[in-house]
Amino acid sequence: MEPRKPIKLRFWQDKGQLNQIAAAADRWFGRITEYLSWLNSQIDPETAPLELLDLLAWQRDIDRLPGEDEELYRRRVKYALANAKDAGSKAGFARIWERLGLGSIVQTERFDAENWDVIRLQIDEFVFGKYAGLFDTLIEQYGRTCRRYVFESRTVTPAELRAAGFECEVINSIARG
Repeated sequence: MEPRKPIKLRFWQDKGQLNQIAAAADRWFGRITEYLSWLNSQIDPETAPLELLDLLAWQRDIDRLPGEDEELYRRRVKYALANAKDAGSKAGFARIWERLGLGSIVQTERFDAENWDVIRLQIDEFVFGKYAGLFDTLIEQYGRTCRRYVFESRTVTPAELRAAGFECEVINSIARG
């Protein structure tokens, strides 16, 4: 929010009683601006007190999970509307995952010819262990209807491959008698 400019009168009005009225109006608008700024900061999910955050979460249909850390809870409340808009698509689910800061996700559809309605979600190992109860909630709120989900933990391990010269000489000797 940009700072409010003080009331400034024209040079011929900037005297006497008009100047006092302008100063009083300026103080009054300053207090109103401070109050509205404070009120706006209370509604912000990133800075709101936890009690008010719970009310915002209720309004946005978000339930705090047992053991869920406050940072993730605030992100879920903050992005509830955007996540609801992105629900139901592969690209949207990836954006939801990114907004919540859950690392990368790999979605594989129709990998099984018989069970074509199953979607495989490959999730980073550190996220899988930390937020195990969160995944069912995310699928319930933002997943596709009539689909089943299978979770897999994946670990990205750096590997090195070096090229080196290799020479070999083979001699076959055959003895005949």
